[in-house]
Amino acid sequence: MNKVTITLPVVPLKKRYTVAMHVVGWLIFGTWIFYLVYSTRTLTFGKGLDVVVGLLFHVGLFYFNWYFLISRYLAKNKIFLYITAVLVTLLAMAVIQAPIDYYIFPQYNPGMTTLYSSERFIQYMVSGLVTVFISSALKVTGNYIRNERLNKELENQKLSTELAYLKSQVNPHFLFNTLNNIYSLAYKQSPDTPDAIMKLSLLMRYMLYESNDTLVSLEKEVDHIKNFIDLQKLRLREQTSIKFNIQGNLEGKQIAPMLLMTLVENAFKHGLVSKNEVGIILDLVVENNSLLFSTINNTSNHKKKEFGGIGLENLKRRLNLLYNNRHTLSFEEKDGTFYATLRIDFQPKNIKL
Repeated sequence: MNKVTITLPVVPLKKRYTVAMHVVGWLIFGTWIFYLVYSTRTLTFGKGLDVVVGLLFHVGLFYFNWYFLISRYLAKNKIFLYITAVLVTLLAMAVIQAPIDYYIFPQYNPGMTTLYSSERFIQYMVSGLVTVFISSALKVTGNYIRNERLNKELENQKLSTELAYLKSQVNPHFLFNTLNNIYSLAYKQSPDTPDAIMKLSLLMRYMLYESNDTLVSLEKEVDHIKNFIDLQKLRLREQTSIKFNIQGNLEGKQIAPMLLMTLVENAFKHGLVSKNEVGIILDLVVENNSLLFSTINNTSNHKKKEFGGIGLENLKRRLNLLYNNRHTLSFEEKDGTFYATLRIDFQPKNIKL
């Protein structure tokens, strides 16, 4: 005999939470109504049934407005039709509720001298209008919060996608320049070629396994810069002046990867082309809540249009995405010398994408 397996639908946790919130809300509201009714009256089954029936009318009105009227009219900006539909619904509810109170629960509604009295109708309409108002307010507020959350998620997804694209631009650009350097060594059959390849492997390891994180330790970023400088020194003359000054405590500080490297690359790309070169000076100053990184290099053959090349434009965009209103970046060319200064605020400590 074959066994028949019945699979019950699984209600999402978020949906169950919403249903539970509604149930608790109605229980609190119903308890409050019963308290108001029986605080000065004797508890009877008939009066309790009268209150329950009236409460069920309001529950039905609440969800009729919640699931039908709002989505059909209000959500589509059909304001006039929505108001008309609400008034017709309230009128229909009053027409149905009046005979129940008049014929079934007359002893609990002594004010009803006739079946359809104007005063009773106004009472039905006003109480129903309050229910509609609460239903609409909760629905519209919930939709607004949900839409804001969705927009935030979409914005974060767009941000993550754009950052990934920018990182993909950084790495090939960096790799292209480094391979050119190693090619020059290999072409000259330099004995430093194996050491250069080893340095490149360390750089690639960092880019592949570390730079995918939103934040890396500042110590790792500095080590990466030092490896890059060591690799560059293999192709430079011994008298070339390269200084990397570090002040402050790097421990515990985090930064988005490859930001400082862009300025370092730019300095080496344009800073070693003059006979009267000033060399390259890199200064990193770390304070409690910020860092200041500056580069100085000559610009004898540094065309101004190159200030906005791929590397620097990429840097500007990443800074705006990751450190909006928490950074300053400035460039200046004076007397054949190019100055780049970047200041980043570490606060808040975590960058959330």
